[in-house]
Amino acid sequence: MSRHTIETPVADYAGTVAGVRFTAGRGETDDENAVAYFQRQGYTVTQVEDDGEPDEPAVDDPPGDGAPVVEAPVDTAPAEPDGTKRTSRRTPAK
Repeated sequence: MSRHTIETPVADYAGTVAGVRFTAGRGETDDENAVAYFQRQGYTVTQVEDDGEPDEPAVDDPPGDGAPVVEAPVDTAPAEPDGTKRTSRRTPAK
């Protein structure tokens, strides 16, 4: 998705419009629906130059430091065999 800089008609506006946070009349978004809204409403919309690097690594990429990912073992209680009664549950008195 391409990133866009949005400038409000009011130069010092600070607030949120269409999910985009503005400070001093400027905000950024990659939401194409928000971009279309701002264009219809007369905001100045400028596409940000792409520097060629993705913002986030792809899901299949290894961690950046090259260290292998080691998952810690999960402590789980042993399962009860079928047919055994639980002795920790109290039975109501009659």
